[in-house]
Amino acid sequence: NYCHGEKLHLLIVEALNQGGIAIEDIDAFSLSYGPGSYTGLRIGASAVKGFGFALNKPVMVVSTLKSMGKSYIDSNFFDSKIDFICPIINSRVGEVYTATFDKSLNEINSPHSCVVAQHKFDNLLFQGKVVFFGTGLNKLKNYIKHKNAHVIADDWLPSASSLVAISHQKFIKKDFVDLAYFEPLYLKKFIPTKPKKEKI
Repeated sequence: NYCHGEKLHLLIVEALNQGGIAIEDIDAFSLSYGPGSYTGLRIGASAVKGFGFALNKPVMVVSTLKSMGKSYIDSNFFDSKIDFICPIINSRVGEVYTATFDKSLNEINSPHSCVVAQHKFDNLLFQGKVVFFGTGLNKLKNYIKHKNAHVIADDWLPSASSLVAISHQKFIKKDFVDLAYFEPLYLKKFIPTKPKKEKI
C-alpha cells in the first residue's frame, strides 16, 4: 500500500537516521515534480518547500519523465541504436503523460498529457528508432505498430535514484527554483472524486 502521504515525514526521519545525516547538513533538496498523481505531487512539493524555507536551502526540480529517461539510459535495457526515448506514465482513462528525449537526455518534446487514441507518434517514428516504456504503455500498444517502435516494459516506475545525476548537475549550475512561485508539473486541472468505500 502507498502510504507516503500519511507517513512521508516519518520516512524522511528514518532515512536520515539510517544514513547518520542531520537534515541541517543537507546542501540542497531535489524533487521529482511531475507529472503524476495530483495528491502525491502536492504532498511532495509541500514537504520540500517547507524544508527549503525552514532551512534556507535551495531546491531543484526534475521532470518525472526525464528521470525515467535517465533510468533507461543507465539500465541494462539501453540500446545505443535507439534515437529517441519516450517514457509514458498512466493517467486518466484513455490518457497518458509522455515526453520525448534524445540519447543525451535533451528534451525533444516537453512533458504533456495526451488522449491515446488521438496521439500520433508517426513523425517521431519516421525520424528514427523510439523506445517506449512506463506505466501507461498498455494504453499505447495498439497505436505504435511501427518497425521503429521498440516496447520494453509496462511496469517501469519512477525511481529517486535516477534523480541523483540530473540533480547533481543542476546543483553545480545553481539551477534552483524560486520557492515562492514554484508549483508541481500538474499538466491537468484537479478533478475531485469520491473516495472508495472500505470493505467491512
